[in-house]
Amino acid sequence: MNKNSVKQRIFLSNTLMMFALLAIFLLINLAVIKIYGESIEHQFVNNASAFLTETEWKNFLKTWTIRQNQFILLFILDGVVCIFVLVAISQFFTKNLVKHIMQPLEALNQGAQRVQENDLTQDIQNEGDREFETVCSTFNAMQKHILNEQEKNHKYEKARMDMLRGISHDLKTPLTAIQGSIKGILDGVETTPDMQDKFLSATYRRTKEMDGLLNQLFYLSALETGSLPMHFQAVELKEFLQTYVKMRQAECDDLVFCLDLPRQAFVRIDCQQMERVLDNVIENSKKYSGKSKVQISIGLKACFDCCYVSIADDGVGLDESKLPYVFNQFYRGDPSRSQPVGNGIGLYVVKYLVEAMHGSVRAYNQNGFVIEIQLPKQIKKEV
Repeated sequence: MNKNSVKQRIFLSNTLMMFALLAIFLLINLAVIKIYGESIEHQFVNNASAFLTETEWKNFLKTWTIRQNQFILLFILDGVVCIFVLVAISQFFTKNLVKHIMQPLEALNQGAQRVQENDLTQDIQNEGDREFETVCSTFNAMQKHILNEQEKNHKYEKARMDMLRGISHDLKTPLTAIQGSIKGILDGVETTPDMQDKFLSATYRRTKEMDGLLNQLFYLSALETGSLPMHFQAVELKEFLQTYVKMRQAECDDLVFCLDLPRQAFVRIDCQQMERVLDNVIENSKKYSGKSKVQISIGLKACFDCCYVSIADDGVGLDESKLPYVFNQFYRGDPSRSQPVGNGIGLYVVKYLVEAMHGSVRAYNQNGFVIEIQLPKQIKKEV
């Protein structure tokens, strides 16, 4: 089935409309002329019949009828000429109107073709009717949105590849050390019990590093698939932090904790995930502080409707220009492998878990690197 173009539709519509209007105009005028002519004829007959002979009267009526028919025919021919003139005028204005309409449509069509060819850098320029400007502006906004999403996806994939290369390095390093330790024991390089214990301790430490990295990957996978369950309960935060610090202090001899917990504060959190948050923050401080023994200061402030937990180290802090990006997925503080560098997962997990517990998190420098967590306050502990 053939479809008419916009130009054809507009031309036909305008032509039919003008033809209809002209036809109505002609019919009305013909009716008026007919009625008016008959009225004049009737008056003339009444007044002139007394002055003319029968023959003169018949000749007059014949001539009158011929003239009247000639006038009507001329009027019709004039109407036909007017129709052709109006059709020509309609075509002229239709052509200009169609050109005015088709320009933005053609611009949109070219823009769609560019998008199809993945060229998203050129906006559609159209200055005309408000409706077309709105459509073109919407198209340009859509194009920019697609371009931004592509750039975000490109950055995400690049960061993901960097993270995978980093993880490969992070796994290869302890694996190589473990292989060397085991081979040294098997080859009898170190036969004394003390040296064997030293090798085994180093191997155990390396396996813990690998286990921590694999756990981070597990959390990342769970976050991306939305399969990480949250089990909320009301907790007294001061007691929770004191218990956590005692546990970590017993496990680590390279950490010194300082607590500033002046008052109780009840919050509704997932205790296991909150421990994960604190673990990731502290591991980040250990990695970047530049010290063999790190002092971790944990503070607690309670306001009317929220609580603030700050975890600060006594390290060198972080470049101010990098602070806005520390919670981005796969963001690595230093791309050089000669410096301690993370896998870009730890602080991203922190942000995700804190927000899942209806809180927020920020980072800043203050005599070291500080992570501050804001959590909504629970009025009282659940029974």
